[in-house]
Amino acid sequence: MLRSTSAPFLLLSLLTVSFGCQTTGSEAGDEQPETGSAGDGDGDGDPGDGDPTSDTNTNTTGDPTFNCDPSEPAPCPDGQKCTVLTSTSVPIYDCVPDDGALLPFDPCTPAPGTGQDQCPAGHTCIPNTPDSPMGLCLELCGVDDDCEFALCGTPPGLQVPVCAAICDPLAPLCPDLQVCQRVRQSNFVCQYPGMGDVGSTSEPCNSVNDSGCAEGFVCETGGIIPDCTEPSCCTALCDLADADTCQSPMVCGEIPLDPQPGLENVGACYVPQ
Repeated sequence: MLRSTSAPFLLLSLLTVSFGCQTTGSEAGDEQPETGSAGDGDGDGDPGDGDPTSDTNTNTTGDPTFNCDPSEPAPCPDGQKCTVLTSTSVPIYDCVPDDGALLPFDPCTPAPGTGQDQCPAGHTCIPNTPDSPMGLCLELCGVDDDCEFALCGTPPGLQVPVCAAICDPLAPLCPDLQVCQRVRQSNFVCQYPGMGDVGSTSEPCNSVNDSGCAEGFVCETGGIIPDCTEPSCCTALCDLADADTCQSPMVCGEIPLDPQPGLENVGACYVPQ
């Protein structure tokens, strides 16, 4: 059952993994009570004919309105699809005419007011930046269990949670426009990079949300990274199973967190303490 979530991210044939829902109070997988006028999937209840300005879609709580549930097998009548409309201040999940002609992860043009983005049912065209005319057809979700080989999270700067495919940061195979980045401290997923995710070794980053580093780098404590003048800095990822490729005096060491299953060989470059 798709639920309202709070904002915080396919291992493409590389991994066969099984994982549970991993959440904290600040992550997109958190379950909260359903809000709005969530439908029962039969199309009844006058969902406003997909018009986010109709009286039935009025929402003053700030939480999403659910007139359909995209995680259900048949949330809409025949010929319609459940998608999300984002042209208003809060997202509205509603049934709209099914124009699905694209596949998951296909490039698309966002249609926030009508949902007519040609993405398949249960997906929506998520732009790579909030105002971008380009995006990808991504699967809608509320919790991790809605996704397969993926985690449920909200892209940076956006408000709709979607499935973010698990990836191997040492051999990333992400869709165009996305990169393989660390989330939740020990997981790596394909997601849109933030505008400031460009840092390399010794450049400052934000350790709270693991942002500021380019693909192939992670944010770690500044005291173990040479030439770092901030509390946290980016450092390169490395393969614990290969010869050390880190810049001296750094070595390839374990990341001091439980690794994602199948990624136990992923390490980071730092000076051992």
